[in-house]
Amino acid sequence: MPNYSTYLVAGPENILPNHQLGNESKEQALIRIVQELSNNGLNVFQLRAKNISDSEQIDILRNLKKALLNTQTKICINDSVNVASKAGDFVDILHLGQSDMHPEKAKSFINDRIKIGLSITKESQTRNIPDCVSYIGVGPIYKTNSKNDAEKPIGETILKQILEKVNIPVVAIGGIDLNNVSNLFSLGVSGVAVISNILNNENPLKNFLLLKEKIKKD
Repeated sequence: MPNYSTYLVAGPENILPNHQLGNESKEQALIRIVQELSNNGLNVFQLRAKNISDSEQIDILRNLKKALLNTQTKICINDSVNVASKAGDFVDILHLGQSDMHPEKAKSFINDRIKIGLSITKESQTRNIPDCVSYIGVGPIYKTNSKNDAEKPIGETILKQILEKVNIPVVAIGGIDLNNVSNLFSLGVSGVAVISNILNNENPLKNFLLLKEKIKKD
């Protein structure tokens, strides 16, 4: 079973000026940072790039695949069945939201090797998880500023109810930081997905290692 413990979600829009070295583009900086994290044990990287074309996303995925060749990191694409079908061997996971194509239908468009993740934002949605879904991303658990379209936080109580109802890995997302990550793993999540806790004004690798250390202790 894939390891989902440390799961970074990001796109070029999440890259800050202080992340870029020399004349790096945001895309180049993103790939370099993901490679650094992967060399230090990042389990999954999800490309969530809402502001660029499918062909630009595929270019990033192609370059990521080369950069992560000797790592264990799985590459995920957010939402786009079209990108997943065209990117083929560059993608390990397709992550779908509730308003995206139904997972069973999406499965027919993509490589059999590609796993499918599904976002869950409320407990009632656990009744309709197809068998082809390998894990669910649940949240936002806490308040988050990383997604403009984020739902209202569901909190730890609802998360616990969801954990009790499913038998596949659960990755928590939304407002996760060093202060609450222990609670989430004690509740039984398989992993935590982060954006701003890694890609803030500090050093991304330092942030990642602090988070990883916190997870390891629990």
